[in-house]
Amino acid sequence: MFQKSSKMTHQELKEKYKDCKRCLKSQTQTKVFGSGNLSARIAVVGEGPGRDEVADLTPFVGQAGQLLNRILAAVNLAREDLFFTNTVLCRTSDTNRTPTREECTNCRDRLFEELSIVQPKFTILAGATALNTVMEGDYRILKDHGKWYTLLSKPCYYYFSILHPAWILHSSTDAETKAKKQVMWEDMKQFVQISKVIDDYVHMN
Repeated sequence: MFQKSSKMTHQELKEKYKDCKRCLKSQTQTKVFGSGNLSARIAVVGEGPGRDEVADLTPFVGQAGQLLNRILAAVNLAREDLFFTNTVLCRTSDTNRTPTREECTNCRDRLFEELSIVQPKFTILAGATALNTVMEGDYRILKDHGKWYTLLSKPCYYYFSILHPAWILHSSTDAETKAKKQVMWEDMKQFVQISKVIDDYVHMN
């Protein structure tokens, strides 16, 4: 089920979508494709690139990405072992507004093709945009984080939702930051624990 195989390489995917103009804004935007381990067991899907990501052409390298790196390290997950991408390829605005439903829909095929190249066993959906685009729902991330979701088809069967690390950065007090970090910590602990149970069950069968 999780055998690594794909007809398209990641470079071919970049060539396919480098001139995409489905969204009006994308006609003048630099596209930031996924990066990381192309044979990763775990993929992470965020919302969209910000200023730092556009400058570096790499997802999750800004403040939120650096925080995510520390969160992952706290549960013994190394960035170099994972694959990172976003729901949309293009920065939506100078203020990083939330992508519209249309923009997410326009980029969904590319997202799934990118995940199909990696074929992760588990995909972490960071934030409401990623969760609602992948699951095609109307979830509320403050209520629906820390939960498992499934799609009965490739590229991935097991999905887990977390709050986007930017949520922590938007805190107004140290106490709020601490409380939010605790929420994220509990979610990530659950992800590691349950993914291990799934791994053990699959190996036994």
